Amino acid sequence: MNVKILENSCGIARRRFKGCRPLCGLILGSGWEEALAEFEVKESMPYSALPAMGLTTVAGHRGLLHRAEMAGVEALVFQGRRHWYEGAGWDPVALPLYILKRLGAGAVILTNSAGGIRPGLERGVFMVISDHINAMGANPLQGKHDDFWGKRFPDQTNVYDPELRSALVRSARRIKIKAAEGVYLAVPGPVYETPAEVRACRTLGADAVGMSTVPEAVLACAAGMRVLGISLISNRAAGLGAAKLDHDEVRQAGREAARGMRLLVRAACRILAGEVEK
Repeated sequence: MNVKILENSCGIARRRFKGCRPLCGLILGSGWEEALAEFEVKESMPYSALPAMGLTTVAGHRGLLHRAEMAGVEALVFQGRRHWYEGAGWDPVALPLYILKRLGAGAVILTNSAGGIRPGLERGVFMVISDHINAMGANPLQGKHDDFWGKRFPDQTNVYDPELRSALVRSARRIKIKAAEGVYLAVPGPVYETPAEVRACRTLGADAVGMSTVPEAVLACAAGMRVLGISLISNRAAGLGAAKLDHDEVRQAGREAARGMRLLVRAACRILAGEVEK
């Protein structure tokens, strides 16, 4: 990673959002743009204004950074994700976590849409990530070590904060949102998995599969932040359902699940603010 360009970009965001002290950050993945409606947006800036971030290249990822508030919580909301498969390196993937840590945020909520593997993880169900499998063939911490991201060999036993995820599952139950915990497996993309690959994922212990989230989780955990990950199951993974896999369908699944994702994000922010029983 290019520390100079990350620091420069962070400085631009800091000057744009003067006095911003976010409690947490939220990265909106594929299908999750509807969750932004739950926030009161105070200020916004395009990713293109941040040299390390650049333009998004995936449909449904607007590429806007918002200073926002919800449930009494100040947050930075990243409307759209940069992915490893876009070919721009790790800087765009790492920048949201870099900014959040520099501005004092102690937690990040990572969202994505994923293909369900485990029985019961059907379209419209939410999966609170309990653990992950990195099958991307790469890791954002490879290369020269930077103390900003903590120790050289960070412990990954509890990447996804056990207290936060248990509290979110309980909150989901109270507000009658279908949610379960599960293991997320990340592949590099940008192609959907073959049925044989999905069978291999299942053998490895994966409950759902996608193309993101793990790099940000690795970085945030290494940097000492609390991590909460939520997948919207947008379809059954390849070979497990009749429908042809298509990104437009992923976005449609997000629109159908808009109410649930908004309620879950609100519940997560309330948990972080200490307003609900953990």
